[in-house]
Amino acid sequence: MRFVRILTKFGEPVAINVNSITSIRLGNDSVLIYTDGDKPIVTQFTDIEHAVDFVQRAPSVSLSEVA
Repeated sequence: MRFVRILTKFGEPVAINVNSITSIRLGNDSVLIYTDGDKPIVTQFTDIEHAVDFVQRAPSVSLSEVA
């Protein structure tokens, strides 16, 4: 399980398990990250390519940092 930290469109930090990402979509001028069984996360990314690149290269976050 690998977690990365992203910011929502509203500036809230969220740690997501990259293995649970089911899709990354553009909708209503926002990039949304969908995960298994959860609501989509509206992000600050400007396009899908930047979101995918970030998820692939972002440093991992340990659970102790999130809690």
